[in-house]
Amino acid sequence: MKVCIKGSAEDLKLGDIQEVCHEIDKILVPTDGSEPAVAATEYAVVLAKTFGAKIKAIFVDTGLESLEYPEEIMNEDVYEGVHSSIKGLVIAKTMCERNGVECEVELIKGGVAKRIVATAQEWGADMIVVGDTGRTGLKRIALGSVAETVVKGSPIPVVVVKVD
Repeated sequence: MKVCIKGSAEDLKLGDIQEVCHEIDKILVPTDGSEPAVAATEYAVVLAKTFGAKIKAIFVDTGLESLEYPEEIMNEDVYEGVHSSIKGLVIAKTMCERNGVECEVELIKGGVAKRIVATAQEWGADMIVVGDTGRTGLKRIALGSVAETVVKGSPIPVVVVKVD
């Protein structure tokens, strides 16, 4: 949240802080159904419930799944008959419905981090809540971090939910 102040940040005194003036109306949650994404979804639902906000859950399809062999796809986890690529959207919609939070879901194509930031801006999101896989070392270098890329590229506040 940001605060409303008189003067510049360098001259800020406690007496200058008047009120909290940033409302949270829209929260974007990118999800792939992984444990970190589900944890981020839970956190977003709590925030949405607290602030009376709505959620937009998205899954970004990179198109790489079509390069897999059919037997690899068949071995992936399935959630109540739903392919794993949209598992997170089903979970988000269910969590929202059960907690009285307005929610829309969308499947988007493109590069993951760029589409997350672009969708948040296009939708007018006040916040992005994303899960962090906690990758370190060579895995982080080789695979990168969507959460880190979103934080660096987003003009919108980003909350990163870590899972141990």
